[in-house]
Amino acid sequence: RGINTLGIPTANLPQQALQQLPADFATGIYFGWASVDGAGPYKMVTSVGWNPFFDNKTLTVEPHLLHEFAADFYGAEIRIVMTGYLRQEANFSSLETLIDAIQKDIRMSRESLQHPAHMNLSTHTHLRLGQRRWGVLTKVSMGVCVAAVAMMIARKRI
Repeated sequence: RGINTLGIPTANLPQQALQQLPADFATGIYFGWASVDGAGPYKMVTSVGWNPFFDNKTLTVEPHLLHEFAADFYGAEIRIVMTGYLRQEANFSSLETLIDAIQKDIRMSRESLQHPAHMNLSTHTHLRLGQRRWGVLTKVSMGVCVAAVAMMIARKRI
């Protein structure tokens, strides 16, 4: 969907990456940091959930990196650290209202990531290649590691 339907590219995580999230992890819209093949950190916003507008049958994690890339990065190792929570998942009456909500999420993420507590997590060791401290690398169509631990720590501090 991402770029084709919404005009907003997403790096959809494979189902195996979702196993790294705690069983009681709340669905919703989160923000934080990402790396691509060790480059970054890049600001990101991600949907964790069922995407009710599209009537998903499986849970997904779909990060949108807030950076203009020269090319696609299919096959790259993508690592994310979720540092904050924006809102619950929601259904929308139209594609336009969904896109408006995503654009608002992007603006709020950019602003929130300027906060020192979130900035400090931009150098989290999980974002570097060769560091597997907070996640397990999974190789599917793209390698992904998910670090929810840093997000839970940040949520308690902010």
